[in-house]
Amino acid sequence: MSDFDDDVSRLRAALMRIVRTLDRQVSAGEMTSTQLSVLGSVRRRGPITVGELADLEGVNPTMLSRVLSKLEDAGFLTRAPSAGDRRVIVAEVTAAGRRHHDRLRAERSKVLAEHLDHLPEPHAAALRAVLPSLEALAADLTREPVRS
Repeated sequence: MSDFDDDVSRLRAALMRIVRTLDRQVSAGEMTSTQLSVLGSVRRRGPITVGELADLEGVNPTMLSRVLSKLEDAGFLTRAPSAGDRRVIVAEVTAAGRRHHDRLRAERSKVLAEHLDHLPEPHAAALRAVLPSLEALAADLTREPVRS
C-alpha cells in the first residue's frame, strides 16, 4: 500500500469515527442517517425537486419517496407539485423541520467544540487550517459549489 493509499484510509477512518461518535452523542430521535441527510439537503438547498434530491443524495427514487414520506409525516417537510410543471414534485422544509435540523446542527457543533477545546493548540490550529481543503473535498463528493 502506498503512502497516499494509507493516508486516504486514515482520513476515511477518522471521518467515520467522528460521524459515528456524533451520531451516538447527539440523538436525532427516531430518524435514520438517511432521513437526517435528506432533511439537511432540503434545508440547505431550499425548495428542491425530488429528482434533484435523489441525484444529490445518491438514492433511488423509491427509497427517497419512503424517506420523504417519513419526514412529511413527522411534519419536517412538505411535497407539492411544481408551479411550472405539475408532474415535477418539489420538497420544502417546514418551520418544524428547520428547527429540528438547526437544533441538531447546534448540538453537534457544541460537541465538536468541546472536543476541539481539549486538543493541544497545534492540532486545533492544523484542523482550522485544513478546513478549506475538507470543504473542497466535501463539495467535490457532493457536487456542490466550493466556498472561497
